[in-house]
Amino acid sequence: MHPIPRLFFLGLLGAAVSAWGVNYPLAKALAPQLRPMGFTAKAEPGGMDQVKGQIVRILSAMETSAQTGGPDGSALVDKAFEFQPNVGTLHRQAMQRSLVQMWREAHVLGCFNDKHQYTGLITKFADAGSQAVFEYIIPLEHVPRFSRDISNVRLVAPSKSRAKNAADAARDLAYLPQFKDIEREALNAKLNIKPPTNNFGQTKEEAARIFKEEMERSGAAGQGTPKLKLSGRLTEQPMKRNGYQWIYSIELVNLSQHPSEVTIQWWLLGDTELKHLNYLMAEGSEKVQLRSMAAHKTELKTKSKNHYDGRADDLDGLGPKDKMRSKTEPKYRGAVVRIVHGADTIVATWTSDPTMARCLGSDPESEYDLKRLPKLYENKPK
Repeated sequence: MHPIPRLFFLGLLGAAVSAWGVNYPLAKALAPQLRPMGFTAKAEPGGMDQVKGQIVRILSAMETSAQTGGPDGSALVDKAFEFQPNVGTLHRQAMQRSLVQMWREAHVLGCFNDKHQYTGLITKFADAGSQAVFEYIIPLEHVPRFSRDISNVRLVAPSKSRAKNAADAARDLAYLPQFKDIEREALNAKLNIKPPTNNFGQTKEEAARIFKEEMERSGAAGQGTPKLKLSGRLTEQPMKRNGYQWIYSIELVNLSQHPSEVTIQWWLLGDTELKHLNYLMAEGSEKVQLRSMAAHKTELKTKSKNHYDGRADDLDGLGPKDKMRSKTEPKYRGAVVRIVHGADTIVATWTSDPTMARCLGSDPESEYDLKRLPKLYENKPK
């Protein structure tokens, strides 16, 4: 008996690695299909039709992978769940068990066509010519919340399906404790969702309570004019991943020995390409509670770049059919930020460049008057 060359083994290993490498994207593509459709408050009449469509897509992906040199259906689903981490452990296990059993049964019954797509038509054994049946593992009167969940569905030949209104088999009800555990797992996950926190790990409510206590301790000093440090910069240009917005980031630091509540007022400006007319891309205000030496960061965002395109052309006087409209682009001009304490005391300002500082003058020229600039973030220029 001749020994098999080592290179032969390496070739087999390389083929296996290559197959997994090729099908690795299949797992990522399948992952969104594994997202549970969600528990229902009560048994949903059309739940089976909804989940059946989801199952058919998954079974076809499992069979395609298995028949085209990739991992088998069980391994593919296992890998795909790695890209769906929000599914609880017990829920995932139950879904995987049901999917693998359905895929294997569909394969045995010959329910896939020559393109590896699930058709449901049985081509083997006594039920050949009939459609396979999707049915609930546990009837919905026992688990009404699982009316559209993969974990409670199985695939069987018609001759083996549960007769309508028949008594439940003991083997079916044996799964009931597992489904109750899945419900508890989902509820606990929901209760453990942590609300957003600030830089100090405090929720909005906790931060408000601490600020109030600090204000009470500071007495009259808390009502005094604060000493602040304000800075800002353009952090993102329009791109696909940010929705084609301009994004400006500002940071405000309270250098005072006492807390203070202030209002951030901000404006983002653009200008037209031909006449360089200033207009407002976005504006807003925000009340901020700052503890002593605390910092606050916020992002200022425009609308999508395309929102301003036609409106800026209108300001430039370009007619609806003017060919120049296709050649112009909206332009970001700059940012203006003002911090107000109390009713009208300005305690800090920031502009992106010296020219933009004209907007903060006591009597600005019309092209820098923030109150009079066209608001192109609105539906129609004004």
